[in-house]
Amino acid sequence: MNNQELLQQAIANLSTEQLALIYPQIQRANFVVRKNWLGRNQIITFINNKNQRVTYNHDEVLNVMLPKLSIMPCWIKRQYWSQSTDMPSNVRHLATIENLEVEINENSKEFQDAEASLT
Repeated sequence: MNNQELLQQAIANLSTEQLALIYPQIQRANFVVRKNWLGRNQIITFINNKNQRVTYNHDEVLNVMLPKLSIMPCWIKRQYWSQSTDMPSNVRHLATIENLEVEINENSKEFQDAEASLT
């Protein structure tokens, strides 16, 4: 057994809490799944083109997408797939989606109030 296989076996035996300590939540610019991230239980957050914060568990999403991905040339070649605008519709139900428009509107109102107090 080589080092990579030993490492994967050790990671597979870790609890969810231990995985969260080793692989903390990450912020990305887009939706992404990678074969070499499978098993990490990685939580990923990105902001889509609708100004929504999307948070998903990489393993749950990849397990649903894997049958389709496994026949795609890009996955076969790179074992990586991303989408810059949003999350694929067939896995959106697995994500937590928060609208950021309210936060932005509140911030702009605070800015306008502060600007008005200066004049």
